[in-house]
Amino acid sequence: MQRTFLFTARRNGVAARFFSSSSRRPAINKIYPSAQKAIEDMKSDTTVLVGGFGFSGVPNTLINALRDRTDLSNFTVVSNNAGMPGVGLGQLLDTKQIGKMIASYIGDNKTFERMYLKGELDLELTPQGTIAEKCAAGAAGVPAFYTPAAYGTIGRFPPNCR
Repeated sequence: MQRTFLFTARRNGVAARFFSSSSRRPAINKIYPSAQKAIEDMKSDTTVLVGGFGFSGVPNTLINALRDRTDLSNFTVVSNNAGMPGVGLGQLLDTKQIGKMIASYIGDNKTFERMYLKGELDLELTPQGTIAEKCAAGAAGVPAFYTPAAYGTIGRFPPNCR
């Protein structure tokens, strides 16, 4: 339908355009010679989005490089789970580099549980689809959106959650 309109508009001498008027961004080179080089500009107190599901697709090499940077701490980590002790994000929990976790599933990570119950770690449990929408909205510059997931649900919360 849009093509037909454009063809008709051209024939009648009317100029109509439907493409974005935003300028093209320069390409970012995301290839680095090492994980250490890729994270050399990272700072403490930043948000880190971590992909993967369970043990599949987790950027272990980058997580290991972050673990080795003891000068970095208090990350807000967004991931679908918190890893396991000594594996994946569990390594950053062991070194206490994570200050807040935004996740859809915590699993049976005892380090995570202990840190949360002692108040050493903030937790924001978020449905997996909502995490994806938050990331997409943030990337598009959308400041807020509404999702009815869990609206009106009454559930049991851990003792330190009010």
